[in-house]
Amino acid sequence: MSKYCVMASLQFVVPSQWDNLSVEIKDKIIDKLTSSPKMPIWGDLGLGCGVNEQGNSASSLIVRFDNKADMESVFDFLKDRMVKIPVLKGRVSKHICHHDDDSNTPCEIWETYVKE
Repeated sequence: MSKYCVMASLQFVVPSQWDNLSVEIKDKIIDKLTSSPKMPIWGDLGLGCGVNEQGNSASSLIVRFDNKADMESVFDFLKDRMVKIPVLKGRVSKHICHHDDDSNTPCEIWETYVKE
């Protein structure tokens, strides 16, 4: 069965912006794991942060869902936040993953939003 994935790589000038967005991401995803309707994820929610070569806060996200609607919702949410946070730049993309299929088909990138 295919999985639906959102991957993001983001950079911030102000570290607290990642902290704030991280809380929003967790609210968007984790709280819905037990709410109704549920937003089940496949595997772990991967949230990471550090500092890039330019000294800016850098963060990453990878999350896989069982259904397309959840992927679309999180992708649209991140794209919206990237537009509204003026010093944020990066990339968010949505993929269909065939990792568990017998077809040996590689992941397909459906859409990517880049802000520079």
